[in-house]
Amino acid sequence: MELYDKVIKEACDAITGSGCMCRVRACDVRPWPELPENTFIMQKDAGLELGGGGEPSVNFTCMTTSGLVTEDEIVIAGKDIREIVGGSAFARIVILETKDLGETVDTEQAFHAVRDLSFVRYHVFPEGYMVRVSSQSDQEQVRISRKALKNGIDFGRVGRTYIDKYLTEEKVKHVRVIFVTNRALVEKLLPMADRVDKITRTLTHILDGMPKDCGHCSMKPVCDEVEGMRELHLR
Repeated sequence: MELYDKVIKEACDAITGSGCMCRVRACDVRPWPELPENTFIMQKDAGLELGGGGEPSVNFTCMTTSGLVTEDEIVIAGKDIREIVGGSAFARIVILETKDLGETVDTEQAFHAVRDLSFVRYHVFPEGYMVRVSSQSDQEQVRISRKALKNGIDFGRVGRTYIDKYLTEEKVKHVRVIFVTNRALVEKLLPMADRVDKITRTLTHILDGMPKDCGHCSMKPVCDEVEGMRELHLR
């Protein structure tokens, strides 16, 4: 699966070049406690809001088989949770190094694998960390409870919780979870989320039997930009 590689490289270059990045190996931190389901944190119990109150927010998930992720790690670009006062812009990006998803043999199988891995995010419930996701706009807002702040919650431990969940999927080899609270960087990531969405929607259209006359296809710009998409369509 190399369809997302260009976006992955662009996002990682932007984050690395931001000058405010640190890496945490997953094996060096304990996962934050997880609940069996999402729980609502009332405003009176909230200690911190990320991506809310008019602040930009975004999230997206990309898969690759190109060796771009060689270990399980958490990347933090900007302030960590305990350093933020009031609120912040917010982005969470997940990059999954996977086994072959089968797109060269079975497009439908590949699409279902992409969809299933993208949906894992809806099943991670760190304690005291309420996530509100808009699948229509690729936004993600987080409300963190005062109790969780008092107990020392940070992105390293939350990221480890996400990583452990993804690694329960048989096709996942390594996971990189990226948290961004630098506003300028979050804004730079917004159009990348749109491109990821377009790639995934193009896969859906291929399954729906989109026309092979490229001159009359609304998805032609995506095929022109994404290496391997045109070949996948023609197959």
